[in-house]
Amino acid sequence: MNSSLLKNPIKIYELVTSKSEYGTITTSYELKYETKAHVMFDSENPVVSEGEVFFPIDRTFVVRAYVPVVETDQIEWNNKMWKILSIKKNDFYNNIEIRCTVVNK
Repeated sequence: MNSSLLKNPIKIYELVTSKSEYGTITTSYELKYETKAHVMFDSENPVVSEGEVFFPIDRTFVVRAYVPVVETDQIEWNNKMWKILSIKKNDFYNNIEIRCTVVNK
């Protein structure tokens, strides 16, 4: 992989679940790793759902193969949180392609 493409700083947050003394389970995200990535803009084709047209926002982040990322993590980039849809490891280029969609809060 061409390292000059890794220009965009991203933060990877891992899902942490905790159980209180009363049995309540809470989930939160804690910072796990910071790195730089190449961001590819996927097409934003219109989708019709229940009679409503909307444009999903998807991105693909390409990082080095040693970055510890799993499907339950989330990525912060450009002041937005991104939910991981799929992770594809590419041994030929020694990188990981992470397909994500924006999290609406």
